Amino acid sequence: MSRPGDPLAFEDLVEDYDAARPHYPQALYDGLGPLGTCLELGAGTGIASVELVTRADRLVVSDLGPRMLAKGLPKHHSPAVVCRAEALPFADGSFDTVCGAQMWHWVDKPAGPLEVARVLTPRGRLLLWWNESDADGQPWWDAQQDRIEAGNPLYDRAYREVDFNAQLCEWFTTQEPALLRWSRTISLEVYDRWLRSKSYVQKLPDVDGFVAASLDDLRAVFPDGQVVEPFVTRLWRFERR
Repeated sequence: MSRPGDPLAFEDLVEDYDAARPHYPQALYDGLGPLGTCLELGAGTGIASVELVTRADRLVVSDLGPRMLAKGLPKHHSPAVVCRAEALPFADGSFDTVCGAQMWHWVDKPAGPLEVARVLTPRGRLLLWWNESDADGQPWWDAQQDRIEAGNPLYDRAYREVDFNAQLCEWFTTQEPALLRWSRTISLEVYDRWLRSKSYVQKLPDVDGFVAASLDDLRAVFPDGQVVEPFVTRLWRFERR
């Protein structure tokens, strides 16, 4: 599978990732339901882990990147394992819930779904969610996306628009995702770091030039230097067959 970036690129982006990545709305966590024993895939710097650990009977976090995991550990103090979703070092039926925030597009199919189903208890759940920009049609956003697509031939702004029901229906019951719309306000300095934390941006031939042009567009729209960034969060809730 061709992807627009490298999942291990985040190991060199830990500080920007942790400082600038958006969190998730509280309503998302309220919609997860009971977690029981929970494995979080792609936990990264713990953006979701800090909330999951308060709701799970026991939380285990995993990621490909040891530096990413190390950054998050002081926030949630959960057991952490460096591993891939396609090769989980856990016994069959170890978890009531497997969660993945902003990561399932990195997982190979069908190996990943098969492995997740294996470590889940009967009727265990797979919960997946993403933040996506809700700024389509705004000139600053469209110009930014045009530049990325021109500079990174593997990138398409719709690359996460995947039919996960079709991907997972062999192993999980399916349903349409819940949609949550919200926004955050951040400074141009934080937005700079947010752009640089994206693996597909790091694949551009001139990252500094891209960031400078994007910030110039934002200054024209947000002259006070405070960027209002709209999001939609999609939450998929699957149950093991």
